[in-house]
Amino acid sequence: MEQDITPKLWESIQKTFWANLKQITKGKSYKDADNYADLVGQAMAKAFHDNAVNLPNDKMHFNIADRLIKGALKQSHELVANYTANVQTALNRQAGLGIKGIKANMDEVKVKNLVEVACNAERYSEVAPKVEQAMTSFARSVVADTMKKNVELHYKLGLSPKIVRKLGRGSSKKRSTSGADCEFCTERVGTFHYNKDNINKGIFSRHAHCTCTLEYFPGNGKKQNSWSKRWENVNNKKEERFNHYQLAMSKKHGKKIYITDQAIEKVQYVDIPGYSEVENITIQSAHKQLLKDAQQNNKSNEVMYILNNKSPVAVYGDRITVEPDKSSAVRYLLNSSADRTLTVLHNHPGQSSFSANDLSFFMTNQSVKTLTIVTNQGKVMYLTKVSGYDYVKARNLAKTVELKDGNYDEYVAKVIKRMYDGGVESKIR
Repeated sequence: MEQDITPKLWESIQKTFWANLKQITKGKSYKDADNYADLVGQAMAKAFHDNAVNLPNDKMHFNIADRLIKGALKQSHELVANYTANVQTALNRQAGLGIKGIKANMDEVKVKNLVEVACNAERYSEVAPKVEQAMTSFARSVVADTMKKNVELHYKLGLSPKIVRKLGRGSSKKRSTSGADCEFCTERVGTFHYNKDNINKGIFSRHAHCTCTLEYFPGNGKKQNSWSKRWENVNNKKEERFNHYQLAMSKKHGKKIYITDQAIEKVQYVDIPGYSEVENITIQSAHKQLLKDAQQNNKSNEVMYILNNKSPVAVYGDRITVEPDKSSAVRYLLNSSADRTLTVLHNHPGQSSFSANDLSFFMTNQSVKTLTIVTNQGKVMYLTKVSGYDYVKARNLAKTVELKDGNYDEYVAKVIKRMYDGGVESKIR
């Protein structure tokens, strides 16, 4: 029986890798992230160069390549993605944004392709330089992928991301057919204001020897609210959003009702589209839990729950409003979750339906699938984005509704009704 050489090879690769990886301070720019990616990629390339030798018949079989190369790239991805996400966090803070940078997922296709290059070669030594070069290229691509992930997030939040790509030095002619600057890169350099509908996604792409630099500027932390058409600070929405008078007007239906045990028991089961019966029962239970929480811990004032696979994440508000931005855990969930994956519950102490503020929250947070209200007397209402949901269409339909005589309740009700054709279903009475 042949001995499995992979564990011993991996141990040797790890020893060489960590011996050659230089420790550097936390980065403050994407240039720092590129430099760190180069260090990681070069250390991993040297680890393979020194240790992936003397293979049986100079052949790296799939069972070896799949574990060694996939393991190495996974490790490189984790190190570079974490470092780059921390760089983005620092940039966010400089711009006045209180949100953490997020990591890109590993590019499984690149991993699979490199494994195939190694195991399909008749002699591994013939492709070893290509594999080692790919180690560095892969590490650098993680920086660009992480930038792209954060740019997309900031765009969803309403910011105006700006990306600057510049030609690198030393190897810019690798993809040139004329001896001039690399044609691949020169087509992609410049300053770009991100728009998911028309930006050339190729600005994030790199070829094998690419030394181009990418920088991203989140701006000054301001965004334009597509509903109110006013500029607001992401970390200080309370000052710039719908003012408190408008918010109070949208929740003017009576004074606060204190929650009773009977009201909690009477919380309705509601069949929300897009959820199974079991999921709707879970939401009913969560509504009861939320009212009990508000009753016992928040003087029957507003509480918001965001449901995930664990316990609900809660934020506590006052009689008029609840501010999700108060909770870093909620901010993280809202900003990092995939589109239309979160169910958000909250109570209205005054028995009112959805407010203009609720509607803005529901539409501007793409990660929110469903927003519910459970009143302090146990009545349940919902807004939900169904399978045919189209954000642009729903927004444009909403723009056709006029606010008359300052009646925000009537305005919101008409907007919700109009957005049905954009994939928003509701129960508001």
